[in-house]
Amino acid sequence: MTETEFKSPPKLHTPDGNERSVGYEFEFTGVEISEAAEMVQDLYGGTISKVSTYEYNVENTTFGTFTLEIDAQLLREKKYEKTLQSFGIDLATFRNIESIEDKLKNLASSVVPFEIISPPIPLSRMTELQKLVEKLRHWKAKGTGSSVLYAFGLHLNPELPNHSCESLLNHLRAFVLLDSWIRKDADINISRRLTPYINEYKEDYLQLILSADYSPSLQDFIRDYFEYENSRNRPLDMLPLFMHLAPEVTRGFLQDTLTSARPTYHYRLPNCSIEDPDWALADEWNRWVLVEMLAEDTRTLFQYAKTYLKMRRETLVGFDAKWMKLMDRWVKNNE
Repeated sequence: MTETEFKSPPKLHTPDGNERSVGYEFEFTGVEISEAAEMVQDLYGGTISKVSTYEYNVENTTFGTFTLEIDAQLLREKKYEKTLQSFGIDLATFRNIESIEDKLKNLASSVVPFEIISPPIPLSRMTELQKLVEKLRHWKAKGTGSSVLYAFGLHLNPELPNHSCESLLNHLRAFVLLDSWIRKDADINISRRLTPYINEYKEDYLQLILSADYSPSLQDFIRDYFEYENSRNRPLDMLPLFMHLAPEVTRGFLQDTLTSARPTYHYRLPNCSIEDPDWALADEWNRWVLVEMLAEDTRTLFQYAKTYLKMRRETLVGFDAKWMKLMDRWVKNNE
């Protein structure tokens, strides 16, 4: 699936009438954070602010604030300092602390990616973000396909078109029905498939949410999400929007501290193949648009959900191939 244009989703505006936006998170290595910050500034203006050795901001750009960091909480929050202090080592007494931090950063970057987190980008201006991909590629940034160790991802954070529980559930239903097709079409790298970051939803949870009788309240939807052992490590992570819409309920189940509240889906399945000249953001975005299209067409959505459950019950061998063929037909009819 090769695309050059960003397709429009069915809903272009938020419930309050504003143009929807999408945040992007790029994981890569091979280019220093400071150099990437300069690239962002060159393209979109703004002022570079160094937060630490491991984190930079580019503030007041044409879109807002870009954050650039090494994708390792241990380094960003300097949790290693407490560990060293327990051994009687106080880094604050070292004269050349930045040199030590640079060594830690260089060591980590061999397996831990750098990350650029964009501010919300309006749908009508997403093409401007492709310039950043091309600039990083020109400077030999390394992406998912550069090494078997690089399980690097591109995360998309599309703003919610509708805040109702019914809409959230239908988007999740649409995604799980398309999940296997997207994985094949996007050629999800084996390094990512072998990590726990994009684990598929378990079959017993699919049986629950695809049932036509499943019509939960938001609180019950959140409870079921956790009771069926879902975490942030799903290809469509629902936790940020749960935190936004029902923070008290969500915190009662949430164990980690990495989830922040956002009025967005957190779609974390795609590769981040910055090194590949044929890879473009539009390809990944347009696969997500298919999810929104199916979610919006509730009649077709429920037909496919019913078919999935029936086919699962009746197919002993070859279910995946049969389902892929069915979804491929739907995609071709909707391209």
